[in-house]
Formats: sequence, C-alpha cells, structure tokens
Amino acid sequence: MSSIKDAAIGFEAVKVSMSQDKNGIMLRLNVHPNDCPQELHTDWVGTRYMVAMVRLNDQDEPEPREEAVNVERLIASAGLLCRNDDFHDYLYSMGMTEKTDVFNQEKEAVSAVRTHCGIKSRSEFRDNPDAINKFEELREGFKEWKKN
Repeated sequence: MSSIKDAAIGFEAVKVSMSQDKNGIMLRLNVHPNDCPQELHTDWVGTRYMVAMVRLNDQDEPEPREEAVNVERLIASAGLLCRNDDFHDYLYSMGMTEKTDVFNQEKEAVSAVRTHCGIKSRSEFRDNPDAINKFEELREGFKEWKKN
C-alpha cells in the first residue's frame, strides 16, 4: 500500500459551519469549483478519508496556532534556563542537582528539569500538558527565588 502522502489529494476550503449529531461532528467546508479534485466528485457518499488541515493566513502561508507557538517558546525557555548559572544555583538550593563545576552545570540542570517534568526530551512538551505545568511551576519558583 502506498503512503498516505502519496495517496493524498489537496484542495483549499473555507469552514462554513459545524454541528453535532449522534454520529459525531459534521464539518461543512466550501470548496471553490476550480479547487475541487475530480476524485472527490466520483467517490461514493460514505467514503472515508483521513484529513489534515492547515490554517492559512492572508498570504496563503501556514498560520501556526497560538498554543503551538507558546509551546515552542517554552521549549526554548527550558534550553536557555539550563544554561543559566543562577538557575543551576536555584536547582541546587532545591536539592535537585549536585554542586558541580561550571562545565557540568548545564548537563545537571537538563537532567533535573527532565526528571522534575517526567520527560526524556524537551520535545515531549509538545504533547504533555502535565510536563508543561511542572516546568512552568519550576520556572515561576526560580523567578521568585531570584527576587530574594
């Protein structure tokens, strides 16, 4: 069987309405006649499809969701904080790291953040709201600690 990407048909559509019944959610899309693939006309009613949708801006470029942008910022923040000497001192004061030389502080901080958040990689923040909450609490604790 071919890959999903090879079997895909593409077209632009505009969301017109959504409603719900006992069978699920009905999504109604408006497709311009010039954009509608011929295969869609000939497929039977009831044909199943796998759908991937990307929101577009006015320049026809993909528009990232605000939640995704916030998670990417959080991932970057985690990386930056682990390189911060004060953050390592905070983690040490919380008993989350050992006192170490400057060359191993980042490694210690990364390990502490991963352990605290229950992740193996920062990329797991994309799919783990619990890990996000734990990191945000850790970051807020650091901000409070730094004020003192």
